[in-house]
Amino acid sequence: MKPSQYSRLLSRKLYWDLEEQVLWLDLRQIWPEKGVLRLPSWDQMMLSAEPIPHYAPALDVLSWSIHSELRFWLQQIPKWVVESCQLFPSHQLSLLHYAGRYPQMLELLDHAPLLAWELVRAPLTEAERVALFQSKRTDMVEKLGWPGKSETLKFLRSLRLRQVNSELLEQVQVCLLDERRLNSLQSLPRINSMALSLAARFPELIGQRLHQSLARMPCRPMQCQSMVALLEDVYRLAEFIGEADVTHKIGECRYLVEVETLYQAWLNQALDQPSQATKVELSNQPQLLTQLAEWQALSRQQHQAWWLDYSQPKLQLWAWLFEGQTVGLLLDKQDVASPKVRRLRQADNQLASAALQTQVELWLVSLKKTELD
Repeated sequence: MKPSQYSRLLSRKLYWDLEEQVLWLDLRQIWPEKGVLRLPSWDQMMLSAEPIPHYAPALDVLSWSIHSELRFWLQQIPKWVVESCQLFPSHQLSLLHYAGRYPQMLELLDHAPLLAWELVRAPLTEAERVALFQSKRTDMVEKLGWPGKSETLKFLRSLRLRQVNSELLEQVQVCLLDERRLNSLQSLPRINSMALSLAARFPELIGQRLHQSLARMPCRPMQCQSMVALLEDVYRLAEFIGEADVTHKIGECRYLVEVETLYQAWLNQALDQPSQATKVELSNQPQLLTQLAEWQALSRQQHQAWWLDYSQPKLQLWAWLFEGQTVGLLLDKQDVASPKVRRLRQADNQLASAALQTQVELWLVSLKKTELD
């Protein structure tokens, strides 16, 4: 079992030794073979000449809830260093210790934190990392498997991410390893998670008005998911109705709300007499919609073009009420033993809340059981 699964338990196994200036972490209950871990103070990280320990990558100590023992240790570390290390889901202690020991790593953490993190999680020895500090930055990024050129460094310095997860890492890789994307992104002074997501998924929109405005906006991971879902919806619908120059029309929008307005206008255009549409009567129990008229009616109710997939034989559309809101779920039954959720929406074409996602997971389990019986 990974120690990150036990962060609450581990956070109570901390002891701050004031005299020794060491934070002790008792791992014996979770990781008997690791015993008791010694975490030196920030001053010791900076001044000690001892080799940097091989910290367990999953020990995300900097993300644990703070109590007195942990606070004594943290208060010596510059706040911006802690916040920068907290961006990452793993290797936090290694990144912290390298930043304390080596000014070059501290500078990297400040200007290109993702590069600093990739450097500490790469399969290198401490001596090899130190050698890279003395080389050109382009040699450093090339050693990590990225293009060894100035555009790569500019891209990494321009990243402004609130949190790094596997999805964002994949998007970074896509943009770094595709020359067209990488070159197109050079015009942006900063690249937040929304600008990154758009560049990875919709490279044709890079640098356009919408992309420029999104790059300047504060954002959260859920907003990125909503943006990608909306743009996928718009492109699918535009293709269906044969809309010309769709990329230009989307790219000229200043905000996502304008993209949503564009989508709704095309949706109403594609559906006949939307004002006279009848509603699907729903309850709290999932209901399978089998008629095209039902798919179209739900499309009007939720502002989501469900009917575009009506002709797909392995796709099912289910609908019900959750907390008073209409829910639509497109189920892919290509694999009968393991059906997949292709699309899930609440009212007004919104992505599913955590509570709804939990309900859907439980419902899928019961659906499989029913079909097996």
